[in-house]
Formats: sequence, C-alpha cells, structure tokens
Amino acid sequence: MTAEPAFSPQRLAQLRFASLTEVRAALALLAREDLAAWLATPDGEDMLRAVFAQMPARYIGGLTGPAQTARWQVRREGAATVVYDLILAEDVCEVREPGSAGEPALTLTLDAVGFVEMASAAAQGMDLLLEGRLHISGDVQLAMRMELLFGLAAPGAPQ
Repeated sequence: MTAEPAFSPQRLAQLRFASLTEVRAALALLAREDLAAWLATPDGEDMLRAVFAQMPARYIGGLTGPAQTARWQVRREGAATVVYDLILAEDVCEVREPGSAGEPALTLTLDAVGFVEMASAAAQGMDLLLEGRLHISGDVQLAMRMELLFGLAAPGAPQ
C-alpha cells in the first residue's frame, strides 16, 4: 500500500471540478486502501476541504423552520480528523469552522473514503450506516434528508 494516488496529481486536481459521474468513475479505479492512504496526506486533506467548500453550491435546499447545524467529522487514518459545521436553512448552506454556530442538531462521523463516496453518490448514507462506517448522533430525520438536500442521486444515476 502506498500514499501515492493511482493516477496523476493533475487528474486529482481536475476532479475538484468534475461531475459526480466522473468522480465515481475515478473512484472505481482506486483500491479503497490506496484512497484512504492518499486522503491522509496533506493533498488528500486539501481535497476533503475542497469538497466542503463546494457544498453550498451543491445545496438544493428544502428545509423548513429555523436554520439547523450539521457537524461533519471525517476521520483519516493516521491524520487529523477534518471537521466542519454546515448551517442549513431553506435555501442557504454555509460551511463554518466547528463550534462557531453553537451546538449542532446533528453530528455525522465517518471515514474519509466513506465521505468521498457519499459526497460523490458512489455510496448511500444508509449503506454506510449499515456497514458501521457512518455514525449519527442527534436529529436522525435531518440525517436521513442530507443526500436529498444536496441533490445526490442513488449510485449509478447520472449527475
């Protein structure tokens, strides 16, 4: 196992702006262990942070009532956990440093590969939950709506 990606750094940089279909195709070429090792590197952390930075643009909204905070804790083997709070309102999503919005209504904790798979619709949250890779505390109803709020289709569906 190596921390080097199975394809070039240029290709990884291009994936930051790729469609979900292109990201899923690239993920299919990587061994899970290799992807996990790469996500634990500084470049991998940058990629995870880029995914969070794109979340407001991917948010399609639909929440009613007051804004809610969902905390994401993305664990990386042998590296620091990446943590962000998402402030979700009817048609706005803000990404913030943890704790800046008070206590979250929901905390989602998962491994970095699971996060990338879920964010690209290569895996569904329910599957990750059943596999023990996703842990939820707090507002389970909000957790069940996360994929819908970000317009993520079932795996294999075009995006």
